[in-house]
Amino acid sequence: MTGLLATPLADLTLLAIALGAVSANVLNIYSGALSFTAIGIKLPLSLRRAIVALGFGAIGFFLAWSGLHNAGSKYENFLLIIAYWIAPWLAVYFCDMLLRRNPDEALLFDTKRTNWAGPVAMLAGMGISIWLFSNQTEYVGVVPSHVPAVGDLTFEVGFVITAAVYLAWHAIARTGRETTLAG
Repeated sequence: MTGLLATPLADLTLLAIALGAVSANVLNIYSGALSFTAIGIKLPLSLRRAIVALGFGAIGFFLAWSGLHNAGSKYENFLLIIAYWIAPWLAVYFCDMLLRRNPDEALLFDTKRTNWAGPVAMLAGMGISIWLFSNQTEYVGVVPSHVPAVGDLTFEVGFVITAAVYLAWHAIARTGRETTLAG
């Protein structure tokens, strides 16, 4: 990539790429650490963010190190796995927006109320769609192994299955259009 550039400019380009990658990953690690601390695990308050950020940074370093061999294929598989959970997550998010138009803000802070439909629907959508439709180097699902022309439909099928499970759960439980805690 830098072979056509003069040596000082090539070195500066590579340094900028390395610093950009480190900067982006620092933001990812920090936001992941903050999300983890929101789960409610008790750590010393003064060191909570530092402990979690260092822990996630170390985990990320060793995961990246393990992926150095055959990095292109492993990165492609990583991107496919990300797509496999994003579609079910989006299905839960969009269905929840559909079911709860203009919800009362108090629902967000009610610790006595849980909504298991989201995680259950997401896991069901991911599990079924990956098992049936995944088509990558590490795992080929049932449908692509029998009908290769189908390709990888995991993203689409995961979205549809998750949405169906989530909406069915709320239809059966009659918890669809909550706008207040009293409702």
